[in-house]
Amino acid sequence: MFDLIASGYCSMDRIIKIDPKAKISKTSIVQNDDNSVIRYGGCGINVATCLSRLDKKALPIIRVGDDYESTGFKDFIEKEKLSSDAITRVQGVSTSCCYLIENPTSEHITLFYPGAMNADHFRKYDRQWFSSSKLALMTVASKIDNVEFLKRTMEAKLPLFLGMKFDKNAFPSRFLNKVVRNATGIFANEIESDYILSVMKQNTIEDLFKTNPLLDFYIITKGKQGSLGYFRHNKEVHIQNAPIVPAKQFVDAVGSGDAYIAGFIYGYLGGQSILDSMRIGATLASFVIEGMGATSNAPNIESLNARYHATFFEGDQL
Repeated sequence: MFDLIASGYCSMDRIIKIDPKAKISKTSIVQNDDNSVIRYGGCGINVATCLSRLDKKALPIIRVGDDYESTGFKDFIEKEKLSSDAITRVQGVSTSCCYLIENPTSEHITLFYPGAMNADHFRKYDRQWFSSSKLALMTVASKIDNVEFLKRTMEAKLPLFLGMKFDKNAFPSRFLNKVVRNATGIFANEIESDYILSVMKQNTIEDLFKTNPLLDFYIITKGKQGSLGYFRHNKEVHIQNAPIVPAKQFVDAVGSGDAYIAGFIYGYLGGQSILDSMRIGATLASFVIEGMGATSNAPNIESLNARYHATFFEGDQL
């Protein structure tokens, strides 16, 4: 049995830090020596990896290309103890890759090659993947992949979490409306949340809970201001705030949002309250910020537990 089944593009990330900001016809100097290093990830893979380091079993659905072995992606999957049950090989193409061009203020230009994850290479999903999982996380992928993921999730009657990433190609308004109406939990930043409200033709987050009786929580991440959680309790919608957890050093913000989702899910699966799950998410994100790439500094249970309690001084053991 898997704790989580996750959708989303996989990616081989190369992080390129420049100064000053890139401009047409102007040379920008690359700041980091490790700019050619491949860091394996993608939203679903990032969440799955963070959870695996916390001894949770995650099943990412991805398609890979001819370079699966030669790039080291297969070794990464095995090293992080991720299941390969839902990994499909596509012949004649490469695995997805991404170039993240980052300026000194951590703003990104993202250059993404979909490769095997392109919609043209879609393969139907095995129902068994879903029947053997406890909950489902939908992240950004091709629309046809997300449609299939929603269909199988609903068939299996799994709780559905959404991490939208503000991709209108993956989540056109009509499809997003259907996802939100069937979601158990939603993670969004403030811009994504405004888009969701406009698509749903609602004025407030509280209105979404009336539209969807299945909705258990709605989390808005707000950067340095922490996160805001709406959740259903005793037929009423309550609101809680969780602060950020300060990192020991800031290295790179890539993957911090995925880390927050992973930490929240870890708490949620363990029966923690929504507020404590938010705090766990913030704690896990603080580790990821301290290392390059989306998962290089993701913690084990002992490290997460120690920082969580040192920060909040309350709650049960994780």
